[in-house]
Amino acid sequence: MTGVGAAPVARRGGQGGRGATVDVHASLLPLWRGLVLYRVVALAYAVANVVRFAEAYVRPALGVAVVVFMAAWTLVTSVAYLRGARRLALVDLAVTVGTTMTTVLVDDPARIAAGQPVITTVWSAAAVLAVAVAYGIRPALGAVVVSVAALAFTRQALDAALLSDAQLLLVAGVAVGFASVAMRRSAQRLQEAIATEAAAAERDRLARDIHDGVLQVLALVRRRGPELGDPDLVREAAEQEVSLRRLITRGPPGLDGPDDEPVDLGAAIGATLPSRAVLAVPPEPVDVPGGLARSVVAVVREAAANADAHAGPDCGLWVLLEDDDEAVTVSIRDDGPGIPEGRLEAAREEGHLGVASSIRGRTAELGGTADLVTAPGQGTEWELRFPR
Repeated sequence: MTGVGAAPVARRGGQGGRGATVDVHASLLPLWRGLVLYRVVALAYAVANVVRFAEAYVRPALGVAVVVFMAAWTLVTSVAYLRGARRLALVDLAVTVGTTMTTVLVDDPARIAAGQPVITTVWSAAAVLAVAVAYGIRPALGAVVVSVAALAFTRQALDAALLSDAQLLLVAGVAVGFASVAMRRSAQRLQEAIATEAAAAERDRLARDIHDGVLQVLALVRRRGPELGDPDLVREAAEQEVSLRRLITRGPPGLDGPDDEPVDLGAAIGATLPSRAVLAVPPEPVDVPGGLARSVVAVVREAAANADAHAGPDCGLWVLLEDDDEAVTVSIRDDGPGIPEGRLEAAREEGHLGVASSIRGRTAELGGTADLVTAPGQGTEWELRFPR
């Protein structure tokens, strides 16, 4: 498995590593080469065995023909495996089993039952190893069962020699299958690392382009907006400038991934808040499953939207993210006029379900709590706690 780190990497799609991919077959190439070498050596042993026992065979000419076929099949499979044709492994298993069972036509059944080796000898184990390299541990176990069944049919005896061959096939198949799985996983991790590096390089390139173009224009509009007498234009330009800077420095929050994929909740919340909001997060990333992150972000977005709608877009907005082993807590506070007593109940009766459904309802679905502290003239504060 030490060859994984030196596995050839195919880079496609331009400079900077964009579109880089790892050739999984290349990562398994040391195993395929070892298999080919084993098969050639095993073939030589089978040839020597046929030469040694040819006079005792019932059909020596057929024995020579079988060995010639084994040599041809060794050449075909060796070339195919080195070129990445891993699906040939199942065909290889079937061909090898059939070749092993020709022993009953070549040799005397009494000699075979007495312990005479089959005509393929250790060459037949190569097919099991090929399945292990191509597909992993469980298919390798199936290949071992098929091979042992073929040996039992050929020898017509369940003796110590058969049990010994079964143990050797089992150990070899499991070991090579485990190595194959480990190499494949290592190649996948390498590919993910290359993709992350490529994405970071692309983000840096886009950040330079955005900084030299769009951000400069937005900054110019923000500075000269007052001269134009358009405060809305100034505010919009400032918000877009902050949003773009946040995007190119943090990157996308990755909320579109699987539910169980870790997501930095602080970055995800920061990407959805208005530019005036002040966000405080722990020094280390707060990684939570993607499904939980999406729900928390939706609740925070609703709370921020309520602050805009009822306190006004010029009010202060502060968001605090806290993390412990059991839960994450998000506090959202504004300095607006607050919520009069009974206003939330009246809003629910009028059909406005932003607080009842989007904030409290979604938080309850996650098994969390949503505590509201508000009073007229004292602003509004939500404390949302979501269990991990």
